[in-house]
Amino acid sequence: MGLITGLLTLPLAPVRGVTWIAEALAKEAYEQSFSEAAVRRQLAAAQLDLEAGRLSEDQFELIEDELIDRLVAARRGGAPDRVGGDSD
Repeated sequence: MGLITGLLTLPLAPVRGVTWIAEALAKEAYEQSFSEAAVRRQLAAAQLDLEAGRLSEDQFELIEDELIDRLVAARRGGAPDRVGGDSD
């Protein structure tokens, strides 16, 4: 970027900063929700809750189905079509 371009676009610097922060937050949210490692951790936690009696078998199966959908999506490289919703 040249000197004149830098001076002319200086008022846009806060917008670029906010955009960068929003992109970083979106990436981190994706990693925490849909990465394969995150899904595996959530599945292990659900299994422990089932074994400790904090979840019923039906509740565990619902959670497991959703997490498996996320795991498949993570392996494909994208978010699942639905999260927490009912399918038709």
